[in-house]
Amino acid sequence: MFQNLFLPLCLICTVPSFAQVGITPAKTTENQANPAIDYRIIGSPMPPLTLVIPVDTNKVGKPGDDGNESKGKRRKKHDKDEVVNMFSQSKSVITDQDLDNGANLIVMMFNPTCSHCEEQTLTFIKNSQLFKRTKLVLLANKVNSPYIPDFVRDYKTYEHPFIYVGIDSSRFNENAYMYKALPQINIYGRDRKLMKYYNGQIAIDSLAKYIE
Repeated sequence: MFQNLFLPLCLICTVPSFAQVGITPAKTTENQANPAIDYRIIGSPMPPLTLVIPVDTNKVGKPGDDGNESKGKRRKKHDKDEVVNMFSQSKSVITDQDLDNGANLIVMMFNPTCSHCEEQTLTFIKNSQLFKRTKLVLLANKVNSPYIPDFVRDYKTYEHPFIYVGIDSSRFNENAYMYKALPQINIYGRDRKLMKYYNGQIAIDSLAKYIE
C-alpha cells in the first residue's frame, strides 16, 4: 500500500526537484502542458513528455553488490555523485518527438521500488516479441532518480530497444497520473491521444491488442 501511495505523495510535495541530485531538468520549447486540457480523459492528447535516462547502465554495479539479487528486495539508493554521473544531459534526453514512429506508445508511470511495477516490467520483457513498432516508456518521478540505475541494471532494460526507462522532466506524471494505484499504464494511439489506461498490474492478454 505504501508503495502505491509513494508516487502520489511525491507528486504533491513542493520540495522535490532535480536539484536534489544535481540534475538539470531538460529544457525544450515543447514541454509545457496546456492547463485547459484534462490529460486524464480518454481521447485527450498526450501531455508533453521529456525523459531523462541513465547513461552508464552497464556500470551501475554487479548483481549482488548491495544484496538485491532477487526481485522484491529493497533497491540500493545511489548517492548524489553517483546519480549525477549516470545521468548525462548530452546523451540521455528523449522527448515525445523522438518517440513518434507511427505506432502506439505505452507509458507506464511507476516507482522503481514497487513490487507490482517490477512484476509488470517483467511481463513486458517476457513478451518482448510483441513489440515490433510500439515503444514502452517507464516513467518515474524525479525523487526516484537514485533508484533508477539499479532498476535498469536488475532488469537489463538496455537489452530491449523498445524500452526507455528514466525520470520525468516535463511534469507528465502530474498531468496524467490518476492517484489510484501503481503502476499506471497509459496507451496512446498513433495520433498520440489516450486510448486506454490501467491502474495497477495488468495481464499481457489485456495489453496485447494495443501493442504493434
